Amino acid sequence: TSLARETTVADATEEPTAAPTVPTTFAVSSITLEPIVTAGLEKVTFITHAFDERLFVLEQVGRIRIVQDGQVIPQPYLDITDRVGSTSSEQGLLGLAFHPDYATHGATHEGHFYINYTDYSGNSHISRFSVSSDDPNRADPQSEVDYLSQNQPYPNHNGGSLAFGPDGYLYAGLGDGGSANDPLRAGQDLSTVLGKVLRL
Repeated sequence: TSLARETTVADATEEPTAAPTVPTTFAVSSITLEPIVTAGLEKVTFITHAFDERLFVLEQVGRIRIVQDGQVIPQPYLDITDRVGSTSSEQGLLGLAFHPDYATHGATHEGHFYINYTDYSGNSHISRFSVSSDDPNRADPQSEVDYLSQNQPYPNHNGGSLAFGPDGYLYAGLGDGGSANDPLRAGQDLSTVLGKVLRL
């Protein structure tokens, strides 16, 4: 089981030392990056996939675009610019995670995906959307289910990451609430979800 593997790894981990050790060898000696798209996208914040060859690209202003066969599909997968506020550099459409059963025909969560965005008031939302029933390259902007809303006291440090873990839960980060050096001490305050990794 995954728990057994984690236990094995934990048991094999050495006790921490006062100074970090630097590995002397790496399994990968070099990485070459090749651009696949060089135009047609605006302020990209994240890129992921939906268990196929398409790339789903988040634009900060509130659009999800699809890159297929090296080309940006002109029609956005999702356009919610009517509700996404991105006036600050750390606001906007920030995170996307497809449910593990997104591509599983007949599953309860077939076609479901989750996004993390800030609204025009600067507050965070984690919402579920659904793909269109008649077009796999279009989501339904009216299908939003708002799972979590959180007031953000400052326009920065809004986090945004979303990911499903091997346990099937959705993990989310909302940032520490902003400004600099966590003046609200949200990271140390268990009464707020700011400055935490949430398991939903």
